[in-house]
Amino acid sequence: MNHRIVTLAAQHQALVEALAEARAVPAGRLLGLPELPDDDVWVDTAGAAALVRVNPKTITGWLTRGGPKKQPFPSPHRLLYRLYWKRSAIEAWLQGERRS
Repeated sequence: MNHRIVTLAAQHQALVEALAEARAVPAGRLLGLPELPDDDVWVDTAGAAALVRVNPKTITGWLTRGGPKKQPFPSPHRLLYRLYWKRSAIEAWLQGERRS
């Protein structure tokens, strides 16, 4: 079996390009994640970074330090030994960031 290893940076770049071109992003259920209502999807660190338009290391830094100070980043769900967020939670956080 041929397994291809994809780095976080490569996954982030692919998601940024898909979002910029308004292409569909694969749903989390393909990875064995729980189904979400209302067409919501799970995003990992790379996906969250693509939505927020920051480097993935920025997300991990925020989680470590409880940042950004004016509006802390949403807490992730730990599923299948990885961190995931609901896309709707990230988008709601972004709306709050824009109002601040």
